[in-house]
Amino acid sequence: MRIALGIGAAALAFAASGLVAQTVADDGALRIRAVMQDAVNPAILTIWDVGNNAMSDDGGIDPELMTDESWDRLAHASAELVEASRMIAAADKISAAAPDNMGTAEGEISMEDVQRYIDNDTDGLRELALEQAAHAEKLLAAARAKDAATAGDLVAGMDLVCESCHARYWYPEG
Repeated sequence: MRIALGIGAAALAFAASGLVAQTVADDGALRIRAVMQDAVNPAILTIWDVGNNAMSDDGGIDPELMTDESWDRLAHASAELVEASRMIAAADKISAAAPDNMGTAEGEISMEDVQRYIDNDTDGLRELALEQAAHAEKLLAAARAKDAATAGDLVAGMDLVCESCHARYWYPEG
């Protein structure tokens, strides 16, 4: 019941942006592909955009290249990633995709296979979502504090956070 309330609250948070219809099925299952496409991916792309545009010679964030707008964009994207990650972690039931969002490109695994991987380790997916939320929360705090060194490390580490889930559920080795 508590998890269902959590996903309900998260769904309400997404209602303002019109994501609920796409992310939550009639049976209450969270459609993770829609969450990824509509919330996680845009947030991650913004985080990487800010980091790449302010990259120092050593690969971190150069505070001289960050503006108040850059810090705000980084904080906003981090907050969106926290929210989406928590929504995934709180989901009682997870569906790979909506019936009209099952198509994949050549070389990608099918949504049916993704569903099988999710069904075989749903708790692992929730755990990875919580790890992503924790990472994004640290990035949010660094962005609010305008801490370029910490933010740079966290932006650079985001690749591994994403990869840990993708390698397990979206592109497993077989």
